[in-house]
Amino acid sequence: MHMKKVLLFCVIIIFSGCSILFPNHFERKSANYILEDLWVTSTLDYNKNVKYLINSTQENYLAKSTDGYNEYVIDFFKEEFKNQPYLKGKYKDANGKIIIPLKLDYHPTQEYLKIIKQTTDIDYLVLTKILGAEQINKSNDARYHGLKFQSNLLAGSVVFLKIIDLKNNTTPIEIQCQGSVYDSANFNFDTNSYEDDGKIATYKSEEQLIKKCFKRIFRRIK
Repeated sequence: MHMKKVLLFCVIIIFSGCSILFPNHFERKSANYILEDLWVTSTLDYNKNVKYLINSTQENYLAKSTDGYNEYVIDFFKEEFKNQPYLKGKYKDANGKIIIPLKLDYHPTQEYLKIIKQTTDIDYLVLTKILGAEQINKSNDARYHGLKFQSNLLAGSVVFLKIIDLKNNTTPIEIQCQGSVYDSANFNFDTNSYEDDGKIATYKSEEQLIKKCFKRIFRRIK
């Protein structure tokens, strides 16, 4: 994982440098971010001994706590609460079987929430979900209708985060952030029209967009 991040960083530096050193051949495309409060009635609960259970709910594969995007969330809670974040694997019954279901939906049923509340001492359930541009555009889910990406997209993703208060059975925080980079044509004032200048576009990767979205969400909920 560390080597992957190093290689990604090197690629970013190389392409970013190209747009600076060779402006006639390379063009850096800027990223756009839209942060939307779906429901925010409070910020994080910093009361002593409060416990958060962090759980990813990816729709396209079984997410693990070691996935890079999930590490952003875990590291954030480590920093904020100065203790080890609670993950599903911590809670097992007398036979060593994990109590919490292996895969929680982003919209968990009341039955699942009841199980977590009755079998653990968790106060809040943190649910995250990340969808790529292709998943969003191909989905028929009405909830994603306003998140559709345009055809000239270079990179895009949407990060969702929701915190459920298990004690009071409420959702005090639900936020989404959409990150995108588009290959927009440049306006030529001489011809009074948009034209493709033929430059090679450099831009933030999907992973970078996800990380930036998480940072914006974290600043909002602190």
